[in-house]
Amino acid sequence: MKLTKKEAEKFADGLKYSAEGLVPVAVCDSLSNQLLMLAYANREAVVRTLITGQAYFFSRSRDELWRKGETSGNTMNVFKVNVDCDSDALQYLVEVEGDGNACHTGKRSCFGPGSFSLYDLERLVEKRKKKAPEGSYTAKLLKDRDLCAIKVIEEAKEVAEAFVEKHGKERVSEEAADVIYHLLALLASDGITIKDVERVLEKRNSQNKRR
Repeated sequence: MKLTKKEAEKFADGLKYSAEGLVPVAVCDSLSNQLLMLAYANREAVVRTLITGQAYFFSRSRDELWRKGETSGNTMNVFKVNVDCDSDALQYLVEVEGDGNACHTGKRSCFGPGSFSLYDLERLVEKRKKKAPEGSYTAKLLKDRDLCAIKVIEEAKEVAEAFVEKHGKERVSEEAADVIYHLLALLASDGITIKDVERVLEKRNSQNKRR
């Protein structure tokens, strides 16, 4: 997400700043919406963020503008900036580069670890797709479309059997996890993301509401 300088300044001028010239910014993961950190931005920080697509903030303790990740390497690519209903707070939807940690303490989030999500699994699969480390089962799957398809069918059969034969919640959950993992690998091999699937579900949900 990058705007022209004129567009960025128009957006920034429409915000309601505090007496100190700041707006709070809730920084969230672009996929899972997990809250990563809370920071503040002045007009210049907002404009730079919108122009460069990198997260800029204003440090109240240092009294200066700063780009997230300047020293740690954990820069933030900003995919979307949302403004709240009162125009006095922002939400940045980001992807954290480097080691993926947003907090200066070395943790992913300043608000605790959070729960593991399908988006985290999707990221792990994507990393295997890019680097393809030797001996990685995921990398092997991603290189073999037929194997991906076969494993999804096998795992789907196993979860169905566990359900029908009433093997219990734990067993069914384990088999379902295997299905989801292999399905994500299959999707990733074709460049399909969870968001793509969500868009289909959202469209179907919207159509059902109109019926």
